[in-house]
Amino acid sequence: MAIVLGVFDLLAYAVPGSLYLAVFAYTSHRAGWVDVPSLLGLPSLLLLIGVAIAAFLLGQASYPLGSLIDRINPFGSIDLREEAKEVFLRRNAGAASRRFLRSDPHTLLAALEADDSEAAAEVSRLRATGLMLSRAVPPLVLGVVAALVEVFTGGLPLFAGLTGLALALVAVGCLHQSATFARWAILRTYELSFWNDGIDARLPEE
Repeated sequence: MAIVLGVFDLLAYAVPGSLYLAVFAYTSHRAGWVDVPSLLGLPSLLLLIGVAIAAFLLGQASYPLGSLIDRINPFGSIDLREEAKEVFLRRNAGAASRRFLRSDPHTLLAALEADDSEAAAEVSRLRATGLMLSRAVPPLVLGVVAALVEVFTGGLPLFAGLTGLALALVAVGCLHQSATFARWAILRTYELSFWNDGIDARLPEE
């Protein structure tokens, strides 16, 4: 049986999960729970498979936490759909009467994928990137907490403090960019729908 994981799975689940796994491995080693260096003695293929599965499962399990981050993101709009629509209409005022603008962007994306999956893949990539960035925030915050603990308990407080500061800045950047990519994904959905002549006819009347 073939197991196929796409770019969406890699970005939205595996990458954030790997960050959780890295934080867990570090704290476990520092606390003496797990001897991480001894794990490197395992067969390379077995170790890679184990890490990949663990990262994917952690990414799946932590997905609801990432959804919470999306809702409280200070850089995100209350209604990204309306914000993206306003930007689109400023660029394409003649499209105001088009029916697709009254449809949910996810429904539009499904219609676009049915017509041209290659073009719609760009929207999926933008969505996945935004999800990856927002779901990377919780493990980065955990990394900041670990760094603060190291400031007071470790032997390199300056290095730990700088590391914590760098992780905090990266977390803020991820919050900002996650909202940006989510907005871009909706905007790109509208742009592709605009040039799809038959999409309005296939959408239900409201």
